[in-house]
Amino acid sequence: MNHDITFIRPEHKQASINWEKMRDVCAGAEIIKSKGNQYLPYLDPTDKSERNKKRNQDYIARAVFYSITGHTKIGLIGMAFRKNPTISIPNKLEYLKTNADGAGTSIYQQSQSTLESVLEVGRHGLYVDYSSDSNEAMILSYKAEDIINWRTQRINGKDKLVLVVLREVVEVSDGYGFKDITQYRELAIEEGKFICKVWRRTGENNSGPYEIDSIYEPKPKNEDHWHEIPFTFVGAQNNDPTIDDSPLSSLIEINLGHYRNSADYEDSLFFCGQVQPAIIGLDTEWRDFLEKNGVKIGSRTPLLLPQGGNFVYAQAQPNTLAKEGMDDKRNYMVALGARLIEQNSSAKTATQANGDQTASTSVLGICCSNVSEAYTIALKWCAHYLGVVVDNIVCSINQEFISKIADAGMITAIVSSWQSGAIRDEDMIRAMQKIDIIDPSADPETVKQELKDADPQLLD
Repeated sequence: MNHDITFIRPEHKQASINWEKMRDVCAGAEIIKSKGNQYLPYLDPTDKSERNKKRNQDYIARAVFYSITGHTKIGLIGMAFRKNPTISIPNKLEYLKTNADGAGTSIYQQSQSTLESVLEVGRHGLYVDYSSDSNEAMILSYKAEDIINWRTQRINGKDKLVLVVLREVVEVSDGYGFKDITQYRELAIEEGKFICKVWRRTGENNSGPYEIDSIYEPKPKNEDHWHEIPFTFVGAQNNDPTIDDSPLSSLIEINLGHYRNSADYEDSLFFCGQVQPAIIGLDTEWRDFLEKNGVKIGSRTPLLLPQGGNFVYAQAQPNTLAKEGMDDKRNYMVALGARLIEQNSSAKTATQANGDQTASTSVLGICCSNVSEAYTIALKWCAHYLGVVVDNIVCSINQEFISKIADAGMITAIVSSWQSGAIRDEDMIRAMQKIDIIDPSADPETVKQELKDADPQLLD
């Protein structure tokens, strides 16, 4: 039986190799180039000379990495958060809007980071903890790399998490400095109850084996224990424990291919880009004379040559293979959704634009839906901790990625249908919210009451 808390599931080990690459590409040129030959081939690996090492350093330095994937990711997040998420929570949970994790991060900022991580690697995690000192529940966010182990079990016909191990790095004071200490948080169901254990290394220098440092049993208000682990995965396809592929994986691979083509292209430009002067038709006497006196090139310096001699510039023939490879990959990235790289200037109708956007952002829509569902569950757990009714608790990230333009005819049709009784008050309000005439985050019942309580308007 394995009692090593640092055990990492095999599928996590395999996926973490790709996660590093995906994080690096999304981070941009500085991180990619700092990895040296991890993303570029080493030229002539059999040559161990300093000259070849310098050549490889220059090969990396001249290469141009275009942060296409990173800009695309930022653009997708901006489209999702062009409107604030709609959050409906009880008054006792209002503090989460400005401090979701106990460290001052608002739920809006935290949900953006969660969506960013899902877009990058297709996986994230949310754990709801409770502070008895402040009597507040909090939502803690964990990257995919730090969720090292998990196990599910069939209970009452449903698969439920019975174990989650989270790797954490905490700062411990060291005089005026600090040390980073790695600890492991075990979330487990034991004898039907949720229990949390924190494991740390023993010994004066934290060099001993990992042992349990603290144990506690979180309890919802007015209840003896939790029947489940208040932790949820957030994925690119769904929120189950299986590891999903990154939504940007295809774009990442092409971006790296584009980088390799760029390195070859820039190396070719450096090696063959400048002309090579050449003198032909010299005998040994003229050769020795020119070598002794030197050769000056320029319009104001006559160059003496023997009869039949000639001075020419040797110019390499254009090598467009690497450039063609870059252009092909660039076009493919545009087709994959990197619209921030190339704006389409052709005119489109609103219907065409909405149709194109729906097709190209359907993966983003799924990711936004998964993040919304995860935060809705987490908010309900927060309410459960405080003994608050969980009904009508909702967190919804905007999925209207293109602003709808409301024309006069559309507004007239909505109002006419409402006045004739064809649609209810709530339907009219929701229709107006979809076209941004009424604040989408406003509660329809509140809007309806405000309309009833408003003073009558006199027309001139």
